[in-house]
Amino acid sequence: MIRSLFILLGTFFCLAVFAQNSDSVTVTKKGSLGFSFANVGLENWAAGGQSSVALGTIFNYTILRETSNSTWKNQLDFALGGAKVGEETFRKTDDAIIFISQYSKKMNDNWNWGLAAIFRTQLLEGLNFTDTGSDRISGFMAPGYLSINLGFDYKPSDAFSISFAPAAGKFTFVMDDDLSNAGAFGVDPGSKTRAEFGTNILTTLNIPIAENITFSSNLNFFTAYDSFGNVDTNWETLLVMKVNEWFNATFGTQLIYDDDILIEISDTVFERRIQFKHVLNVGVNFSLFKN
Repeated sequence: MIRSLFILLGTFFCLAVFAQNSDSVTVTKKGSLGFSFANVGLENWAAGGQSSVALGTIFNYTILRETSNSTWKNQLDFALGGAKVGEETFRKTDDAIIFISQYSKKMNDNWNWGLAAIFRTQLLEGLNFTDTGSDRISGFMAPGYLSINLGFDYKPSDAFSISFAPAAGKFTFVMDDDLSNAGAFGVDPGSKTRAEFGTNILTTLNIPIAENITFSSNLNFFTAYDSFGNVDTNWETLLVMKVNEWFNATFGTQLIYDDDILIEISDTVFERRIQFKHVLNVGVNFSLFKN
């Protein structure tokens, strides 16, 4: 079933390319690469505290193909960061690989129909540190998430849009044998994939707050038809503050609630909980394309 969906998805986007070739096509490329660094050094410091070093990198690349009545956007985002505090080992603080492909066809001035695919995973293994050591709780493609959404998009302005996909698939991959056998991330114990079909709603907001300051928000809801009413939520926000051509600061948040994921509260207690992450980056940023 999953293989058939990939074939169908690839066929659709190939047809989208040929359809665009019949009209005048405008291609826009954008990309950036950023690095951040933070350091605190303490020696014989009477007020106490610990020395620390933090490193981070962010990369994004977007290709937008446009015709008079259609758009096709492909976007790759990558983030990786870590920190060392005191005598502890260097530990991961941020890790994300996100690929988004969206094709839309104009119906009228505000309405479009289209197909979107979103893939998410991480690069390095994730560890849960305890007083006696550490346990591996995640890794590359453990989990991996793929969502495929077919539906309609309402966009009254460049700042706001809302998408409704009554035909949506959410696929969870856990390719690590140990995590798969433990039934991590909602898969059945011993299984490496989980497929859900339902409805997806996505709202996006992109607004300028002040000169060189922008805010964006993506709020996503998914509910499967076999458990309708149990809503998985993913809400991401990003505040970008540009100092000049080279230096900027970003503050991002992510809130996740997934009914299938149980969070370990103690050695024997697992509960459904809201996951929350915030990341502040201050550093240098390079534009890779200008067009």
